Amino acid sequence: MSDRDPISGEDDALVAAEYALGVLDGQERVAAERRISTDPGFAREVEAWQDRFDPLTAEIAPEQPGPHVWADLARRLETSSNVVELQLKRSLALWRSATAAAGALAAALALVVAWPKPAAPAPPVLTARLAATAGGPTVFVAFYDPGRKAIVLTPAAVSAAQDRSPELWLIPTGGKPIPLGMAAFESSVQMIPAASVGGGTLAVSVEPRGGSPTGQPTGPVIATGQLTNL
Repeated sequence: MSDRDPISGEDDALVAAEYALGVLDGQERVAAERRISTDPGFAREVEAWQDRFDPLTAEIAPEQPGPHVWADLARRLETSSNVVELQLKRSLALWRSATAAAGALAAALALVVAWPKPAAPAPPVLTARLAATAGGPTVFVAFYDPGRKAIVLTPAAVSAAQDRSPELWLIPTGGKPIPLGMAAFESSVQMIPAASVGGGTLAVSVEPRGGSPTGQPTGPVIATGQLTNL
């Protein structure tokens, strides 16, 4: 997630929505839960987002992980603590359903549609479903709020690469990729890109930790998706 304080009043609607969506983790989730117990207004905001998401999650049939999932988890526990930490952080994908990617996309789109409307007209929110191949499973879900000039990128079904980091790029029509910021394999990340985002294609490449050393993608591109208006 971003490095902002989740209990500050600056982004109450976003923090409440992310908590209801289940993408907060670690200290951010603990801080949000503490605030729910002490701040009735924030608690009502969270409850309102949960009510918005309930119709979407009700359409997803629950599915218990198969025996192979637990066997694989045990094997990973013996070989890589980093991978285990990743699996635990993405527990939402385990208990939701085998269609977690589609669920993450639906929830992110619901967040965009239900976003509180400003008093004055504002540019439309842009969203993108990033997939490895056309029609393939969702790898990342992104939405860009031009009012806040912020992009939130959420992993849906992606495996971590050791000593590597995902980097988000904007590819304008007929132009070169523009770096937007560093993402994460295991959690949502909020970015405030220096470049203007008005459309085009988003892409995620796997780069050395810290980002591309050249200012252009150097590793494999694992997901792409077109930004669209809602």
